[in-house]
Amino acid sequence: AVSAQRGVIRLWCRRGRRYQLRVRSRAELRPLRQGAMAAVSSCVPVVALATDHPGVVGAESSAFPWERLSGQEQEDVMRILAHARARATAREASDSSPTAVAVAAPSDSTKGVHERQSSPELVLPNVALSFQDLAYSVGLSNGTTQRILEPCSGEFRSGELVAVMGPSGSGKTTLLDMLAIKKTSTYEGEVRVNGHMRNPATFRRIAAYVGQEDSMPAHWRVREAIEFNAILKQQPGSTKAAALGLVDALLDEFGLAEVANTYLGGPQVRGISGGQRRRVSLARGVAARVPILFCDEPTSGLSATDAELCVQALRAITRKFNVLAVVVIHQPRVEVVDLFDTLLLLTSNPGRMAYFGPMSQARPYFQSLGFDISWQANPADAFMDIVTPGSSTDASSALVEAFKVLQAPEIEARTSAASLAMGQTVAEMLHAMRTAEREAHGLHDAHSEAVKERPAPVSTQIAVVLTRKLRVTYRNPLAGAVTVFVPCAMGAMLGSVFQDIATKSFLHQVPFFFILVTSCCFQSL
Repeated sequence: AVSAQRGVIRLWCRRGRRYQLRVRSRAELRPLRQGAMAAVSSCVPVVALATDHPGVVGAESSAFPWERLSGQEQEDVMRILAHARARATAREASDSSPTAVAVAAPSDSTKGVHERQSSPELVLPNVALSFQDLAYSVGLSNGTTQRILEPCSGEFRSGELVAVMGPSGSGKTTLLDMLAIKKTSTYEGEVRVNGHMRNPATFRRIAAYVGQEDSMPAHWRVREAIEFNAILKQQPGSTKAAALGLVDALLDEFGLAEVANTYLGGPQVRGISGGQRRRVSLARGVAARVPILFCDEPTSGLSATDAELCVQALRAITRKFNVLAVVVIHQPRVEVVDLFDTLLLLTSNPGRMAYFGPMSQARPYFQSLGFDISWQANPADAFMDIVTPGSSTDASSALVEAFKVLQAPEIEARTSAASLAMGQTVAEMLHAMRTAEREAHGLHDAHSEAVKERPAPVSTQIAVVLTRKLRVTYRNPLAGAVTVFVPCAMGAMLGSVFQDIATKSFLHQVPFFFILVTSCCFQSL
């Protein structure tokens, strides 16, 4: 177990030994604690801390001194010291640099996340997404309305990984759908992009949405699935080499390079795992090269390890490509919680904001309100316990009132200021992306074009979709045979039953036309 508070990190080992570490400042506390947690999760026999970290003032063992440890135990301790120190240093570098990516231990190759600088043409322009007084109600059969989500306001910026959490019925997905223009019914409030009112016709050019359910052909390969989105969402004037380069980068960042040529699979086709399939869905969303990415519960149905890998990949993408990722997630494990930059916490009946701010400040905020949230517990579990109405520790009403007093005025002022700070329009952002990409490949900048709802022309759309259909049909001979054989068999049967129907009267021809139209309709399904 790991505990960090008041400038001291304490660690309890399996054999009852306890180590504690004093640091110079509170700023050193978080990265060192995260490094220690990484050491704990590596399943080693003895756990210790990076005592030679530059922020450490002193360390001591309150149970057994160093001299009383055996030689093997001392070697294990030193090995874990290096492991925790590497994690702490990597975390500090990730938090201080917008383009640096958090990394795991050097030997952990399954993460698929590497610390390196991104290519200039892959870095997306800055975007500020602000929303003010977003609310949603539904009409009931008795003529009244029921409020699902109370007015909410806030602002997200590029490079942030935002977690939207709350109990069931709190309006998490409703809020996400309103931000992503997925909600078809009427709702209240306004959404702005860089201070400009959101235009539904052009907003989809800079935003992508990854839903809970993914429907992809079983005989599709991983690389082909990502290329499909990359080509269809490619900016006019861009080169195919740029799209393929982006696909290679995404395969690497999402840890899919080793299964790039593997089938996605399905109930009857062997393919990649469920966690890898979810990462393919996320990679397809990022392949659109959009500054804003909305994800609706991307970790649902996954194991804790697969969920952590997905969020780690999202964090890497936000840092490397300067993407704003807004993620709806349910009670993640503590390692996943630390990956998020911002937390938007909702309570239910109806949905109301209980906290909005940095994830690192959420625990101190609730502690300042008098809630006892242990440093050894998962903060996500503690937050959900106190914002869920009807639970034994329910304090949702008090938290909402505290939010209105402590946070709401500042958020309203910041949102109002964001609406007045005019930045790039959607057309200017797309032109800047196209210019950077063409200059990186030694091409002259293309002239500014009107923003269309779909970037790819109709000819490209037909070619890409037809190519996918031919590939999938060729790889599944049975489906191809059925597609060809069934119409032939139906035609032969109808021809034999209604032979010489042209010579019959109109009343005798009516059944023929009825069966012909019906069979054509069923074959098109």
